[in-house]
Amino acid sequence: MKDPVLIMGLSGWGDAASAASDATDWLAEAGEVVVSFDPDAIFDYRSNRPVLRFSSGEMISLTWPRMDIVHITPSGRDVLVMVGNEPDYAWSGISEALVDLVGVLGVSHLVTLGAVPTPVRHAADTAVFCTSSDSRLLLAGDEMLMDEIVVPASAGTVFRASIEQGGVPAIGYWAQIPQYVGRPYHPAMVSLLRKVEGQLDVVFNLAELETEAEDQVARLDEILEQRSDARDFVDGLDHSVGTTSKIPDDLPTADEIAEEITRFLQDTEDEV
Repeated sequence: MKDPVLIMGLSGWGDAASAASDATDWLAEAGEVVVSFDPDAIFDYRSNRPVLRFSSGEMISLTWPRMDIVHITPSGRDVLVMVGNEPDYAWSGISEALVDLVGVLGVSHLVTLGAVPTPVRHAADTAVFCTSSDSRLLLAGDEMLMDEIVVPASAGTVFRASIEQGGVPAIGYWAQIPQYVGRPYHPAMVSLLRKVEGQLDVVFNLAELETEAEDQVARLDEILEQRSDARDFVDGLDHSVGTTSKIPDDLPTADEIAEEITRFLQDTEDEV
């Protein structure tokens, strides 16, 4: 393995609409697991419960939470992708193990992916901001988060801090997710994967995902056309960001729009 890049995007805190974890799952789909963390040691199964799948009254699968590192080679480039659930325990111990691992493997740099709910309108091109302590990792068009903010840390950001302190440069990309959409949100997946392309200097075949993103935006637009109150709410988001204007109280809430969007998408899937 030569100068691998480590990509990290775990589900949990800092993964709105699961955009970051879905993006890393997409990357790792055809890869080989090279590191597996013991789930019994890092998960509280009451908060990260195994998932049962039933069909016609019969249980057909039981899926446990996991955290793995997968090796992929897009265009011959060695890449490690950390996938799975944000762990409940042993963050310090995992951080130490990751520092040792990136040192032994000679990881060139770390790319973390995240997603945050934001009062923005859905669009084919999801806005992405970045955080980095090394300007050499910035790509053309990267927008740095310049505001000073204080937020609860995710496991991924804790791991990143330890890896950076160990001497490996890192950059984080955060997709801005409309606060009324749920999983999956394909436009954000595409935007995050485009950033990964740039960091790896490779080209992914994202045609299918891009089509799904365009279809999803069109379906969301259709919902808004059917409900003028929802349309007014969403249109108001564009004007409220960065201003003191207030959206009228009688408009539907973000949760109400999200529920309707979820029902609409489920009905669409049932018709297919």
